[in-house]
Amino acid sequence: MKVIKVTPRGFCLGVVRSIKMAQNAVKQYPNQKIFMIGMLVHNKIIVNELKNLGIQVLDDWKKSRYDLVNSIPENSVVIFSAHGTDPKVVELALQRNLTCIDTKCEWVLETEVLIQEHLAKSYEIIFIGKTNHPETVALTSLDPQHIHLVTSLAEVALLNLTSAKIFITNQTTLSIIDTNLIYQAILKKYPQAVAKNDICQATLVRQQAVLDLNPEEIDLLYVVGDERSNNTLKLVELAQTKGIKAIRIDSKADIDVKQIYQLNTIAVTAGASTSSIIQNEVINYLQSL
Repeated sequence: MKVIKVTPRGFCLGVVRSIKMAQNAVKQYPNQKIFMIGMLVHNKIIVNELKNLGIQVLDDWKKSRYDLVNSIPENSVVIFSAHGTDPKVVELALQRNLTCIDTKCEWVLETEVLIQEHLAKSYEIIFIGKTNHPETVALTSLDPQHIHLVTSLAEVALLNLTSAKIFITNQTTLSIIDTNLIYQAILKKYPQAVAKNDICQATLVRQQAVLDLNPEEIDLLYVVGDERSNNTLKLVELAQTKGIKAIRIDSKADIDVKQIYQLNTIAVTAGASTSSIIQNEVINYLQSL
């Protein structure tokens, strides 16, 4: 069996930075309770490793992040995820004497700054994102009255903006194909709008690497990553639009040998929150068959 290692794949620099910040917090605050709001990055294997270091994870989807922070004992340490956090939640944490460690990705921060700049100039913001994704929740919370969420091409028709000043941007981990179609539709409806596609570089190059694969040369693509990782799910979708059979797996434990023993060529890629260790275990296992 031939195994193709799609490059680039796996951890991006923002994810590495966030994990290191969480690990350093354990060393820096050995005598304080440390809490993490939501998944630091969307990979349960990584999150479990952080739990094993003593970090307590608060990830109850029935509660808002505001309520989760409100439940943390005073003088504790709170770690905010790489996806960004509603400023009101951070403000609450500071009011409650919590030590805040914000691991926000630099790409998300860049998008946040752009939105704030355009809001200050009285722009209406159209934000392309995924419903309930923590990055989208954080960025749309900056000004719910003037930030309008669009999650699909169909929702463009529902926009009813009259302002001459419109700025369009997006969640950093979306599909390049889907996002471009939505941008085209919005710009057709609002040709005066200013647009800044903020899909991050790490997402772009990983998606392009999948789009560059030849479906005639590959029997199956394994995408290693968590089910909650949007960039992982988009890699699967993009492969399928190319006519490549793609399956998402968490680790080598998810590989069904019965399904692949007759295949000639399998490609492997990974989401931006998947470690090299997990990827290499998958690749080495396939190469051993």
